[in-house]
Amino acid sequence: MSVRRRSAFALAVVGSAISAYLTWVHYSGQLALCLGVGGCETVQASQYAELAGWPVALIGLAAFVAATTLATLRLRADAPVWTLTALFGITLAGTIFAAYLTGLEVFVIHAICPWCEVVDSTMAALFVVTLFELRAAPGA
Repeated sequence: MSVRRRSAFALAVVGSAISAYLTWVHYSGQLALCLGVGGCETVQASQYAELAGWPVALIGLAAFVAATTLATLRLRADAPVWTLTALFGITLAGTIFAAYLTGLEVFVIHAICPWCEVVDSTMAALFVVTLFELRAAPGA
């Protein structure tokens, strides 16, 4: 089994766990544990914390759960090719959305949520790993 596939699985699990925590924070009304760094509350309370009535954290969780499912399937040597294509699509969309959210934090909200940035970086790393695997695929 390739290092890329194991890395993709590990990143997807980490992203799922942090997104689950942020989703819990949203629904519980609790403040995120920001470890002395300000900004979590500001980002969490902003109008951009939801999209069409859905918490951004829940959208991220759904993307990471889908990525974890696909990455789990990809741990098998005989994984269907469509699993790599689907994982690439999810991580590409997730990385674009993460870049948009980071831009909002920096340029509009003027506050940084470290947890959000870890999730965004995890999605970007998962995209890069998937991209390298796609490039290494036969016929690529």
